[in-house]
Amino acid sequence: MVGESSCADSWGRALKTGKPSLSIPCFAERRYGGVLDDEMLMALPPAMLEQAIAGMHALARNGLRYPFAQYGIQQDVRAGMKVSYPGR
Repeated sequence: MVGESSCADSWGRALKTGKPSLSIPCFAERRYGGVLDDEMLMALPPAMLEQAIAGMHALARNGLRYPFAQYGIQQDVRAGMKVSYPGR
């Protein structure tokens, strides 16, 4: 849409359509912006935020807390999970 970043594109699209929007960051965002290679961006329109928060509470009741840890394909998630979820 605007060509500046996947973040701007996703927010603009979500606000325009009223639907969630997924974007894959471009090369420059991954190379120079500190975005992980396997990261995607999701933007929600304001009307869906209450539902998203309720979903995060449901995940927390099942043992997965927000913010979700950033683990790429070259990292072992078990080390970080032990710190975030001791005794599990």
